[in-house]
Amino acid sequence: MPDDSHESKFDMTDAASTVKPMTRRRFLTLAGTASAAAVLAACSPGGSAPAGGPTNAPQVSTGGGDLNFLTWTNFVPEMDKSLDELAKKWGDQNKVKVTVEHININDIPTRRAAAVQAKSGPDLIFDTQNWPQLFADSLVDVSDIMTDMDKSLGGVHEATKAFDVVGGVWKAVPNAFGGNAFVYRTDWFKQNGVSVPKTWDEFMKAAAVMKKAGKPFGQSLGHSFGDPPSFWYPWLWAWGGKEVETDGKTVALDSPEALTAVEKAVELYKTGLVEAGLAWDDTSNNRAYAAEEISCTINGPSIYINAGRAAATDANAKRVYENSDHFLHPAGPKGVFSLVGPYSIGLMNYSKNQKAAKDFLLWLHQPDQYNAWLESGGGYLQGTFKKYDDAPVFKNNPKMKPYGDLLSSGSIKWVGWPGPLSAAAFRAYNNYTVVDLFAKACAGEYTPKAAIAWAVGQLKNVYK
Repeated sequence: MPDDSHESKFDMTDAASTVKPMTRRRFLTLAGTASAAAVLAACSPGGSAPAGGPTNAPQVSTGGGDLNFLTWTNFVPEMDKSLDELAKKWGDQNKVKVTVEHININDIPTRRAAAVQAKSGPDLIFDTQNWPQLFADSLVDVSDIMTDMDKSLGGVHEATKAFDVVGGVWKAVPNAFGGNAFVYRTDWFKQNGVSVPKTWDEFMKAAAVMKKAGKPFGQSLGHSFGDPPSFWYPWLWAWGGKEVETDGKTVALDSPEALTAVEKAVELYKTGLVEAGLAWDDTSNNRAYAAEEISCTINGPSIYINAGRAAATDANAKRVYENSDHFLHPAGPKGVFSLVGPYSIGLMNYSKNQKAAKDFLLWLHQPDQYNAWLESGGGYLQGTFKKYDDAPVFKNNPKMKPYGDLLSSGSIKWVGWPGPLSAAAFRAYNNYTVVDLFAKACAGEYTPKAAIAWAVGQLKNVYK
């Protein structure tokens, strides 16, 4: 998931009426890399669609009016400023008064629930994770503009369908992904004869060498929504483990493959990871890497971006920035897997300016506008349409390229995979069951077999 230097929590496992209080400590993430949505395997978009692709600046046919967009307060302020400027530009061109309201992401579900009940409120609302699934009945089918963008923007990445397609139709426009990669110290790797690992076995060997050199890898095993799931879910899958079968009901964690994943995790922890990781949250690895205490960690691009911004006035940050690079998840016996934070925009069915809203969304995702928005964040977010795999922000900086490559890697899954995106999978995610499976074994609280038995019991209370 993206920028791990910020934390919070949301729990959207149940219906809109059961939105629970949230704390900033556990957000992203889901935003993060673990990423998911509810009750749906990837489907193909349906519905009728107009012929041809969109123009660069669609003309509004509704005669102006107002358009209100409720969105999150981005962790990169420059991206909010860029979005506001783009909205004003489009509004001025089309004689529509566009109001963009930024609020804490944790507050959006409550605002949305109130708007749905009142049948009045923002025309467009930011979505993440399984929100398009939970609020599908209150969202407009946007398959028409998605078909247009699919044609003109090189097609959409398949993973977006799992989050935004409900019942065969698009219920939200995929806006961006917040992906993760491993940031590492190139100078220390070189000094110790360590190469970028292509497999998890190579990763373990590299971590062991660097720990002996006094610069271990840093990985959180704590209760935080970004880094721990982004690492441990893909780790489980890569060794062949899974929490549930494809039916989304049958708990499948008790397997030889899952046992191997836990045993390998214990070995990695003892030989290659910083031991303090058991108590780390999403900010801990950022601080440790910036302080030059660890040589490698999974993260959004924030560590590298922040070091670059401070490099002009901070010699330590300059050294970190100049000697850092990134690589994607290594491969396990069963392949390469990753999690991302999916972001999208939903059009509310009570909106009285739906044509304007669709035209605005079409325009916003065209290259001139969208690349400027991505650039404002320095690569913090990645595009969901294939045209943006080669976006200037990634193309012009080779060290950022892995974040652009992530979308085309085919590695992206969701919590609960290979089952469908479901409320149960999110409940297990919010309970940190998979993370705790590894944490309890690494801490020596349970043997690997006992840790699996414990996790199976937890999952059976969720998957029913």
